Amino acid sequence: MKYQSRTTGSSKRDQILDAAERAILQKGVSATTIEELISEVGVSKNGFFYHFQDKTEMIEAILDRNLEIDKAWFADLISRSQEVYKDPLEQFLAFLELLAEEMSGMPEGHPGCMTTACCYQDRLLNNSVRQVASDILLQWRKISLEQLNRIAANHPASFDVDLEELADMLPALIDGSIIFSRVVVDQSILPRQIRLYRKIIKNTFECAVL
Repeated sequence: MKYQSRTTGSSKRDQILDAAERAILQKGVSATTIEELISEVGVSKNGFFYHFQDKTEMIEAILDRNLEIDKAWFADLISRSQEVYKDPLEQFLAFLELLAEEMSGMPEGHPGCMTTACCYQDRLLNNSVRQVASDILLQWRKISLEQLNRIAANHPASFDVDLEELADMLPALIDGSIIFSRVVVDQSILPRQIRLYRKIIKNTFECAVL
């Protein structure tokens, strides 16, 4: 879900992936053609097929790259929150605030989620691509659930709550907010929803912090 466009200094392979990601986020998988990508990047058709067997393999490469970007992003945000706070609840609240700040820092708003864009046209994709897309979303669940389990071990919940469902709420509201904000042209929706989730977490576990 982190959007990171690579530009100068990247390989032709990365340039193709960058161009494809931009095009897919703008108009979808089926409307993105190999011809337009090789024209934009300045490679031959043989040059494209040197890097990718077909468009589906290219999409899998984009998602694989996004999975690694997200892993590094999560690790950085969690590390930054843990440097400041010792309590797991305070750390997760700080993580969510950092997340909201980064989403607010995109001048034109979040351009979209590749996972969501691909899932809309999953009939065009093979099982391998669907698995990578699933791994990206399940990574959000894993990280959030790990943090919530640590919180629950130290702070009583104010009501009976399923921690896995609470963990799933974060990627669900982020993907939904990306779509909502683009449709109504309101870039503030995504960071506001993350901060609302932060309030829910804070109120769920009885501890007056931050």
